Amino acid sequence: MSLIAVAVWAVPHEASACTCLPPPAPLVARDQAEAVFEARVDAVQSSDTNGMVRYGLTVLRVFKGDIQASTSIVTRNSSAACGRSFVLGKRYLLYAHRTPEGDLGDTMCSRTRQVGTADEDLAALGAGTPPPAPASPETQESREPPRIEPSAPPPALDAPAPATRGGCDLGGDSGPAGLAWLLLVGALVRRRGRAPACATPRLPTAAGDPGA
Repeated sequence: MSLIAVAVWAVPHEASACTCLPPPAPLVARDQAEAVFEARVDAVQSSDTNGMVRYGLTVLRVFKGDIQASTSIVTRNSSAACGRSFVLGKRYLLYAHRTPEGDLGDTMCSRTRQVGTADEDLAALGAGTPPPAPASPETQESREPPRIEPSAPPPALDAPAPATRGGCDLGGDSGPAGLAWLLLVGALVRRRGRAPACATPRLPTAAGDPGA
């Protein structure tokens, strides 16, 4: 009995492993992927408690998708769970999917491969395009605040007419002859007891004029 038990225990247990179907042709794999691009693996950025590992990539060429020059990709940290192990410094042609968390992801079952073994893929995919350059921070330009030109002055209002004196406007010269005429008019007013009609008499041009 003990020998039977030992024999049963010596039979290796079936280990769980990743089983993949053969990958489709390059153009079919491109259509099924979220993004297809060539990139160099620069760093292993993190490995979380969910069994995922993140690799930092420098993108060299893009064949499908909106991929920036610097990005990352996640995969399972175990080959038994179909995780892919990337080699730092190597260039890969990646057929990436989108994870539920919004990351680019990859598995051993995709058509991803190192560029050195991707001649068939590169011939089918074409030349590709370079990734967009990293966005540089906007430079703050010192701009002079706009100058506010003074508004044109309002048109000058017409000057008010000079106030006129009440009574008769005698006008004429304000010299000695004019003064004598004013005294004469005043005497006539006092004699007649009424104000003279407002008329502009002709002033004498010299003292002793017969008209005075």
